[in-house]
Amino acid sequence: MEKYWEGVKNTEEIDRGLYIILPLRYQGDFQKIPFSAKKTNTDQNNKSDEERDRSGFDSDDFLEILSIKCRSGEFVKRCMLEETVATVKRKWKEAVKIPFPYDLTQLQVFSFNNGIAFLTVYLAYKNKDVQEIYQLINPGYIDDKKQEIQDSLLAILEQEVFESWHKEYGVQLKWFGQSEKTKIYMMKEAYRLNVAALPKRFEERKIAEKIAYNEHRLIDVTKEFSDLSEKDVEYASGARDVNDSHYGWACAITSQEIAYAYGPKSGKTVPITAEALPERAEDDLELTMIVMYQKYTCMLLNEKIHERFQGISAQSIRGLKKEALEFIAYGTLTPSQVSKWNNVCETYRALQKENGVNEALDEIKEKIELLNEEQDHIDSKRESRVSMIIAVFGFVSIVAAALQILDYLSSGKGVMIGGFVGAVSGILTITLYYFKKIENKSKNNEII
Repeated sequence: MEKYWEGVKNTEEIDRGLYIILPLRYQGDFQKIPFSAKKTNTDQNNKSDEERDRSGFDSDDFLEILSIKCRSGEFVKRCMLEETVATVKRKWKEAVKIPFPYDLTQLQVFSFNNGIAFLTVYLAYKNKDVQEIYQLINPGYIDDKKQEIQDSLLAILEQEVFESWHKEYGVQLKWFGQSEKTKIYMMKEAYRLNVAALPKRFEERKIAEKIAYNEHRLIDVTKEFSDLSEKDVEYASGARDVNDSHYGWACAITSQEIAYAYGPKSGKTVPITAEALPERAEDDLELTMIVMYQKYTCMLLNEKIHERFQGISAQSIRGLKKEALEFIAYGTLTPSQVSKWNNVCETYRALQKENGVNEALDEIKEKIELLNEEQDHIDSKRESRVSMIIAVFGFVSIVAAALQILDYLSSGKGVMIGGFVGAVSGILTITLYYFKKIENKSKNNEII
């Protein structure tokens, strides 16, 4: 670490940023949800119908098959709330009435087609002000004043984003936790993506990992720090450049957040600017969103299954099974289905692992088996009722036939009586013949 920071001045002015990823639910028509085309995709006239961006959600890191799915506008949409940022920022500062060193510069809504969405709040700050961010976001160390800052932000977002979308698009947004009691924990439960623009590229991967870990812990990136008690940290990095033999980035991944340390681009010595930092993180944010979608869809499915068995929900078991199986078949992605780049696959794999996506999927599969058993039980009861109805009708038919026969016999006609006796005798003879044949066959088998 000391070698990396040799000759670096003004480390307190290093640009950093924090994405707070707030999970939402929504009710409304997915097709009416707006999207913001990426700047690189603004020339839509020269694109084929398959290539045209209808979602604003795409990444150069994705495989083309995933990119087509994302661009189609049928799976996910990304909406930049550029006009809302200034209003939210102004009202937030007016509400708390105390200065804070971080700057809200970006708001986005990522909406998926299953009723789940995410509102991202980007806070830009300097390395010297990381303690303020730490006090704001760290669940264990929030005083009343910082809690007021959180509550004010959430209330303003409800007013400026939720109400606006309901009015303009007929889409009702609400926090994923639903109730007022759980709303106060939204900021604590939110996943976070930390980014930092470092002054130099990394000669050793270990250095980049240490800096990324410092970002995760929300401390000074230059600090020599370690914590052996934290076991759930995974790391990934870009490939070593063949020209300068340096690494360009690395990330630390945990169940709470993912932190990226970005060095200058290959062949460059100037760090990424504060304005360009969110753009640099765009692909990494979208990769994180794919995992967040899977995580919260699993939570939603588990909730629906629980409500069904508690009698709260009237959704049919067949409907639940169909929804769960469709998600497992089409909504989940293995690392090899996401990207051709090994480091992107490793990042995605670690995100899935740390967020418990694979365990949640296994749990859903087990519950599908329980749903199958419950469905079989319901089908069995239904078949029993149908069989009982058929048996009753059959019994009534037999009684009616017997009464009809007695009516014929009571007429006293010899032909009718003879025919009846002959038919009964024939049936008894055939029955006795087959019974005797089966008995003889059994005896022969015993002798053999």
